[in-house]
Parts: sequence; C-alpha cells; structure tokens
Amino acid sequence: MPGTPPTSARLGWVQAASSWFRKDYDVLGRVFVVTATVRVVLAIHTVVVSLWFVYPTAKNQAGLLISLAVILLWTFFVTFLLRRPTDRNLWVHLADGAVTCSLIFATPLVTAQPYGQTSLAGYWMTGCCLYAAVLRGTAAGITATLATAMPLLMIPPRVTISRIDLVLSILLMSICVGVLITQFKHTITEQERARIRSVALGERERLARIVHDGALQVLALVEREGPELGPRGLRLAELAHESETQLRNLIRDKEILSENATRQVDLAAALDRFQSTKVVVSTMAGQVLVPRLIAEEVEAALIEALKNVEKHAGPGAKAWVLLDQEDSEVILWVRDNGVGMDLSEAASAGERGRLGIRDSIVGRMTALGGAAVVKSTLGEGTEWELRFPVKVGEV
Repeated sequence: MPGTPPTSARLGWVQAASSWFRKDYDVLGRVFVVTATVRVVLAIHTVVVSLWFVYPTAKNQAGLLISLAVILLWTFFVTFLLRRPTDRNLWVHLADGAVTCSLIFATPLVTAQPYGQTSLAGYWMTGCCLYAAVLRGTAAGITATLATAMPLLMIPPRVTISRIDLVLSILLMSICVGVLITQFKHTITEQERARIRSVALGERERLARIVHDGALQVLALVEREGPELGPRGLRLAELAHESETQLRNLIRDKEILSENATRQVDLAAALDRFQSTKVVVSTMAGQVLVPRLIAEEVEAALIEALKNVEKHAGPGAKAWVLLDQEDSEVILWVRDNGVGMDLSEAASAGERGRLGIRDSIVGRMTALGGAAVVKSTLGEGTEWELRFPVKVGEV
C-alpha cells in the first residue's frame, strides 16, 4: 500500500531492541530476547485482567494498583539486570523468585475472598520459571516452579484443580525449555568448534605453502649440496634433513580435538611428530582418539624410551615406533638396532635409584591400567612393548 514503510523499516525497532539485549559473545542472546518478550506480554495480560475483572471488587484497591505496578516495574527491571551474561548470577534469580512469591502471598490481602482460580500474579508467575530454565538450565527451572507453587497452593482457596493444572503446565514447560536450551547450547558449541577447526586448517595450509616455497626449499638445497663440502658439509646436510622432517611434520600436524565434551587428541598424530632421521614412526591410517592426559603420559614414556636409545644404543643407532590397536587396547612398540642391554643390570639400576625405566616407562603404563614389557639381547637391540586400555568408541 502507498505510504506503508517496507518490512525492514517496520522491524527496525525490533532489531535495535535485540541488539540492546544481546552481546556478540552471548550464545543465549536471541533466546533471551524472545523470553523477555513473552514475560512482558504475560505482565501486560495480568495487569489488564486484574484491572478489568478484579479491581472493581477488590477490598484494597490501592494495594492492588501497587501490586500491578510492581509486576510491570519488576518485569522490566529484572530483564534489564539479566540482559548481559556477566550479570546473570544466582542472586538475581533468587530475588526474582522472592518477588513472585511475595505477589502471590499478597493475593488475599488486596482481593476479595476467595480470589479466582490462580493468584494476583496470574500467568505472570510463569516468567520467573522461564527465565531460570532458559538461563540456568532444567534443574533451575524445576526449582523455580516448585518454589512458586508452594505459596500458590497455600493461599485460599488453597489446592484446586485449576491451580494444580497451572503448576503442572509450568513444570512441564520448564523441563521442555531447559532440555531444548541445553541441546541448543551444545549445537552452537559444536558449530563453533567446527568453525574454529576449519579456520585453523585453512591457516595451516596457507603457512604450509609459505614454508614450502621458502624454508623447505633452502633446507632441501643444503641437504643436496652439503656433502660436496666435505665432513662439515655432510653434517650440515644431516641437520638440514632432520630440520626439514621436523618442519614438514609441524605443518602437516593433524591433531584435532574430538567432538565430544571431553578433550581428546589423536594419538597417532601426536606420535608422528617424533619422526626424524633416526626415528621412524608408523601409525594407523585412522585416528586413535584418547583423552589428552593419556596421550601426554604415552608421549612422556616414548620420550624416555627414545632418550635411552640416544644415550645407550650406541652411535648410528636408529629407532622404530609402531602404533597399533587390538580391540579395546592400544599397543606401542619401540625398537632400536643398538647394542642392546643386560636386563638384570637395568633392574639393579632401578633398585639403586635410577628410575628412568621403572618410573618413566613402566610406572606410567601401570598408572594407565596397562603394562610395559622390555626385550633385549646384547648386540641385537632393545624392544619395548607398551600396552594400555582405551574405550572401544575412542579408537
């Protein structure tokens, strides 16, 4: 129609009000705007009904007007207090419940006896329970419902079918809203985690291209041309190759947090970082998701085993690391081609207080509910077999 503003213009004030309530970091911002709107509508409904039907026969008309004014003012005041996430503390909800219960208790003081089917607060009492369910969860919504139901069932005419129906309706609403809000927050969290992971992967690919065109090319050149410069050049070539391997492992690091609430990491990706010129790492094709604490303990045990290879296996010794899974158990083998060791001497060293093997390797696996077994023969290297349990769903 001519002269009618466009839809975007007509809804401009709604968007402005929404931005006033909602902050960018507030997950429940939009939901709170809707909830606040519902509570304002309930407050207006209660005031209109009370003025139209109750006021003419009220025994304390001034008290009734004051109570209705409190309903309106408190609705806007508590909504103002709860508009920011940082201000949504327990005391505000307790005060909200106290005001609601006070208005219910005031019903027989300002109205004729008996007063209708509900109370002076009418359906406005739903707002207190709704705020608690939305902002603090299902349990808070149920608690608020039961707290406001007590005075409702205590004032004359006390327990009635209509009041029981009202309490039951509010209770079911609080449970449903609380469950839906909890699921909503989980969905938003998962979406945010996926977005962050996507951004991180994109940034990693960008850095990989930069590193490949720069540092990796230089390291490859040093590795290729170094041996022509004699012994020192050969050493530079070895260092360049090791640095290149570490850099490639860094930029292709595939560690990703799992989707569930517990922080988990991919153990296979974590072990890939130990790849070097003297360490060959072979892991499973898929992910091995374990809690971060377990991954850190396994890495610490592996570091201790590789330190022993470096210190005691002899010059030129190499190590092989293999990760595998059998049912609900993860197995990590660490083998080297060094000079080997006398197991009896290793045991006596542990008794003398040298705790590298006993605590750093065996102790860690035992603490995880697993076991560590070492096999070694002089001149034929050493092999560690580390086993620890995981849940079937984690692998």
